[in-house]
Amino acid sequence: MTGWPAILPDEVARWTPWHRDAEPNGRTGPVRVYCLPHAGGSASAYLPWARETGQPDLTIVPVELAGRGTRLAEPSATAMDEVVDGLLAVLANRPADEPFMLLGHSMGARIVYETTRRLAAAGRPLPLSLVVSGGRAPGTPDVARLHDLTDDDLLDRIVELGGTPAEVLEFRDLMRMVLPVLKADVTLLAEYNERTRPTVLPCPVLALGGADDLMAGPEWITGWRSTTAERFRHRILPGDHFFLHQQRAEVLAELAAEARAGLEVSGA
Repeated sequence: MTGWPAILPDEVARWTPWHRDAEPNGRTGPVRVYCLPHAGGSASAYLPWARETGQPDLTIVPVELAGRGTRLAEPSATAMDEVVDGLLAVLANRPADEPFMLLGHSMGARIVYETTRRLAAAGRPLPLSLVVSGGRAPGTPDVARLHDLTDDDLLDRIVELGGTPAEVLEFRDLMRMVLPVLKADVTLLAEYNERTRPTVLPCPVLALGGADDLMAGPEWITGWRSTTAERFRHRILPGDHFFLHQQRAEVLAELAAEARAGLEVSGA
């Protein structure tokens, strides 16, 4: 897989810092699942998945974006292309015949959608399945113009919607660390949403949602059907916006089912 600049192993490690440590016994599944976080989130949210998948077909690869987690010293991305370019470079460095999947939650859903759109436009290998979680499909109204809010109003609104734990508000130092990243993320999303016209992908899509999610409830999850000309499935699980961590075993089982279906179709 070529066409995007190759990056050095150390650069790959910056984007996937937990991958080498996730399988201490060297056990890896045949399908890598690259996992993108919610706005303000970091790769560490997926570390328990990587260490305890319970699914031998999967290797979970948490993706770290600039400005958070192990990349806290770096400035946050200001444009979707900046994020997607980096992820495409990481994918370009995987073995060309290695099957993979992309999973994104909330903001991450838009990132993996755009990444898959760019792969398809360039005629590059596509994921076995695109897995979108807790996010509205491109072309649908946003939950609110979060990027226009003041700092205090933004935090209050995110907590009200269940987009971050309310306990964050009680720790002022933590709040000051999270807020710049959160503001950068919601601004990035707003700019992307304003200029993007949805594309139908030649790739299966699995859409997951939380029954009590106030940001992307069940009525929005089915909207992802319009983004694919291939197989589409959706499932609503108990929980709020962070249902995927509350229902980790169920979500991983859904990922494993998608991987098996994709491998069967591809003949891998």
